Amino acid sequence: MTMSDLDRLLHATLPGQGGRMSVTVTDLPAHESGVRDLLAKAADMAKLKGARLVEISLPLGRFPAIGAKYRGVPVRDCGPSGVLRLVYDSETATIAA
Repeated sequence: MTMSDLDRLLHATLPGQGGRMSVTVTDLPAHESGVRDLLAKAADMAKLKGARLVEISLPLGRFPAIGAKYRGVPVRDCGPSGVLRLVYDSETATIAA
């Protein structure tokens, strides 16, 4: 997935009015710098759309330097599946009547 593909996907689908969504990237960059670029785009687009990136799953065996958190978002090991999963959430304001 190219950065522009990810940008278009997130722009079109991120929950801006409340809700939870998961995006799975199956074609990961070969190098950690490419994964970091994807994570930066994922976090920046969430902020732009009024959502929060709340969880990241990736193959830590391939990218161990990413660590347990990225920009304060918990990073979990997805094991040998070799995919990157991004979980987003946005909250809606509740108005009491």
